[in-house]
Amino acid sequence: MRYLPWLLAILLATTVTSAQHYAAGNIDIQSPWSRELPPTSPNGAVYLTLTNHGTQPDKLLRASTDVAERVEIHSHILEDGMMKMRRVESVDLPPHKAVLFAPGGYHFMLIGLKRPLEADDRFQLLLEFEQNSQALVEVVVQSSDAQSTGKTGHNPGSTTSDSGPISRFELYIHEGKVILDDQTIRVTQGDHIELNWSSDKSIELHLHGYDIHAYAAPNSPAIMHFKAHATGRFPVEIHGKSEHSALIYIEVHPK
Repeated sequence: MRYLPWLLAILLATTVTSAQHYAAGNIDIQSPWSRELPPTSPNGAVYLTLTNHGTQPDKLLRASTDVAERVEIHSHILEDGMMKMRRVESVDLPPHKAVLFAPGGYHFMLIGLKRPLEADDRFQLLLEFEQNSQALVEVVVQSSDAQSTGKTGHNPGSTTSDSGPISRFELYIHEGKVILDDQTIRVTQGDHIELNWSSDKSIELHLHGYDIHAYAAPNSPAIMHFKAHATGRFPVEIHGKSEHSALIYIEVHPK
């Protein structure tokens, strides 16, 4: 393992404050995780949260690991009405702010996996910062069907009503976020869609473009049911949230 000759120096600069919780200078690193993949998968991804507790801005510059040929930092951007994945050279870490690396947002792409990522496996990831040097963290590989707090997925199902087949999606909101492998639900014009929302707190939702509102609360799920008549890309937002950030997007493609 190529980290071994200088591993001690990095560990001295990296404090492990608890399980899956690290600190490198003023940068707090929480819960690095990846998802298990089929043995034939050429690439993988890593997610975590970075919080700058300092008074000065910092930057995440790069990452590396022995389980892949190289690591790239990627994000999703809206381009020509579509969300696309793009490589970024660095990530700004403003003072007293948390930056989430999660499916559908920032993430580390593991390019050219050297071995399969299996459930409960662990591997090391080296993070390099502009101001706070380096941190070596341990990434835990989660089962692909694990449903734990903060890492939930949508499970499309299909039922039939008098108006035809219904595509049903189960969605869970935790701490104001829906974390999915892909935060875009793609459907076809004319499809009947049902979004079943559960939430850890009381929250009002708004599907823009279709002007549908729903109210979800603990132990009181909400349902959005509609026919996808209009094509385009439509965000579901938390109504009244000042930054108006989208939880997910409904992407309706022409027949």
